[in-house]
Amino acid sequence: MAETTMERTLNITVIAVIITIIIDAIQRILTGTRAPALTHLGSGNFKASPEERTVFEFMRNEPFTLSGYINLKNMVDGDTVVIREYIKTALDVDYTLYHEETYYGKQTTPILYISKRPAMKGIKITIQQTSGEPKYFQWEFYGGIVG
Repeated sequence: MAETTMERTLNITVIAVIITIIIDAIQRILTGTRAPALTHLGSGNFKASPEERTVFEFMRNEPFTLSGYINLKNMVDGDTVVIREYIKTALDVDYTLYHEETYYGKQTTPILYISKRPAMKGIKITIQQTSGEPKYFQWEFYGGIVG
């Protein structure tokens, strides 16, 4: 069966991407440079509230990854905390909920790992304490450019 113009264009695009990746790898070998490393994007101590609040937000107009930790060790019995992760799929649109998890009471394993997520426009992590006295939560996030 004959290839359509769209299939030929797609094949040429795939080949061009592969060639670009190979050339980039060869240039890195010849110049002794490494791929972009993981970067510390920020850390802090955040006080939760009954309203959903942004703990960390990262926006970029190129592919990147984001991962990090939130320490829930200050939670006690009677506390309820909701962590939400949002993804932005275009710079001119609102964030869309990707994942939500609720934590109750004292945590036996208090370090929450925010899994490595790839994105192209933005990622936002929020926290909301829906019951109990508002607590402080330590956090830190890391990222890297995909490439």
